[in-house]
Amino acid sequence: MDEQTLKTALRQVAALRFFKTTGSTNDDALEWADQNAPDFSIVIADRQTAGRGRLQRRWITPAGTALAFSLILRPTEQETPRLALFTALGALALSDVLKYDYRLESQIKWPNDVLIEGQKTAGILAEASWQGGRPQAVILGIGVNVAPESVPARNQVLFPATCIEAALGYKVERVELLANLLDRIKSLRPAIGSLQFIQAWENRLAYKGKVVRIEQADHTALVGVLIGLEGDGSLRLQVETGKIVLIQAGDVRLRPVEANR
Repeated sequence: MDEQTLKTALRQVAALRFFKTTGSTNDDALEWADQNAPDFSIVIADRQTAGRGRLQRRWITPAGTALAFSLILRPTEQETPRLALFTALGALALSDVLKYDYRLESQIKWPNDVLIEGQKTAGILAEASWQGGRPQAVILGIGVNVAPESVPARNQVLFPATCIEAALGYKVERVELLANLLDRIKSLRPAIGSLQFIQAWENRLAYKGKVVRIEQADHTALVGVLIGLEGDGSLRLQVETGKIVLIQAGDVRLRPVEANR
């Protein structure tokens, strides 16, 4: 992976910055966004040493093994009320690419992980840059485990992980995967927040109809059946009393109950 190859292959991006090694592509993209980077600009790293996911979890990307990139999106007036759905935009786009380009079934573990055979393959972190109470940019950071060397050891993660090549049994060209993913993000973006968008997300929802445990920021926990999604992307959970509880993404952690036994 090199800058010239990326610029040739990624014609759909407005501007591109490539780093052989960086700390966090999201940090780089936030800084670039403040310098007036145009909509659909991208920061890509071959190696990422201080990437982060939700809840400040670390995401380390060894060189030559994964995708680590951050897309700068300038929200339109229509998109501004739907900022919470940009994470789903990245997850659904990747799930579509896996299905239609690689014949791989995947699930989206609410709110931000993509699973293959129940194991984490990708994580998405969307962060907004604000000015005067208005969002100036959404940074859509995506990390995808491509080669086996990108998969962390089981004792280093809270949730089992895998990679695309392990599921396929053959080598994947990272630049081609990235180009396909960017195309899908661009084509899905106009539908963000629509009924069709939410339904497509819900159709890929991991653990739907199963008992899950939601650990919340205040350290309380809810256990119930995962029913589906609301139109704003919040999770519908049916607890033991039969009541439907709505869960906002925020600082929460979702696990299938079976994994806790």
